[in-house]
Amino acid sequence: MLDRDIIQSVGVRNVVADGRTTGFRFELRMPNYRGVWGSLIDGVAVTVGDLSWARDVALWTLQGRTFTAQQLRESDREVRWQLDEPAVITVPHEGGLPVGVHRLQVDIAIHAPYIPAEFQPSVFHAEREVVVVS
Repeated sequence: MLDRDIIQSVGVRNVVADGRTTGFRFELRMPNYRGVWGSLIDGVAVTVGDLSWARDVALWTLQGRTFTAQQLRESDREVRWQLDEPAVITVPHEGGLPVGVHRLQVDIAIHAPYIPAEFQPSVFHAEREVVVVS
């Protein structure tokens, strides 16, 4: 069962590869009332405290596969962010986040095919206190 909030309360942790902490990850619930094709996702801007990352920096894991924002835009109908599936967002950041409480903010950009292009993308903002444990 997913949290009602867009930023999920579980899944926040640092990412370790080959003994090095290379970033952090968290999970998002689909902010729209229905799922969308990957090609309609225009990325997610992430802010933690004084640090921020542009929409195209984070990696998206959907349906067990990991994509850059550009790969999602080019994916056509290969992947879909379902309403009941959390997206795992991985932000590259050497050393990850310190253990403790952080204010996480996201701006998820999604295109809706039925809205005129000049009003695109729709941006869904969310923020939440998250805890990184060791």
